[in-house]
Amino acid sequence: MPLTQHADEISKSLKIKWISIVLSFFMVYATLRYIVFKGVDPIHFPLYIVNKVISISGLFFLAVSYVTGKVKWMRFEDASRQNRFIKFSGITGFSLSAIHIFISLIILGPAYFPKLYAGEMMNLKGELSMLMGVFTLYCFSIPAITTLPVMQETFGIKRWQQGQRIGYLGLFAALLHVTIMGFSGWIDVSSWPGYLPPITMISAIIAIIPLYLKFLRQS
Repeated sequence: MPLTQHADEISKSLKIKWISIVLSFFMVYATLRYIVFKGVDPIHFPLYIVNKVISISGLFFLAVSYVTGKVKWMRFEDASRQNRFIKFSGITGFSLSAIHIFISLIILGPAYFPKLYAGEMMNLKGELSMLMGVFTLYCFSIPAITTLPVMQETFGIKRWQQGQRIGYLGLFAALLHVTIMGFSGWIDVSSWPGYLPPITMISAIIAIIPLYLKFLRQS
């Protein structure tokens, strides 16, 4: 087997393991919090629970794509390898976030999300949260499209970099999305099933980290 092909096979294997580890971790967490401690009926695992796992995993990968290279322990000596890892994390995060949107559309309703509804209609919290969720996906669709090699050649490096930076706006929109949706449940620790923090709260922390590294730390 040629060395380049062997290296590609190793890289593919590591990517699969990386995705599996992240999804497995959040799967265990969500199962413990919602099914074991909160008492959600296991019949809702395929969509309701899995959707939470996919949501936070997608945001995690998106955040990693913007954190890589910003801190010492997440820098690669090989610049091309670092760029490939950033691209992999970004595309994986975008793909998972798109799946999250589709699943959410399937189960969206007062039965699953009573805090977002007033009767059969969404309340202000629900509409703002959904708006930020859709806007998040839109913002990340631009960096995802610009990862295509032809886009960098077509638009030039400066415009390509501008497209990538729109992802920070997407992270801020994601922060608003999860904060609006879940903030009311963050304050009372005694209400947390198994004293495990809400996934929306963890998601907010994940979104804040790259924003802090980009803007607040540099100010």
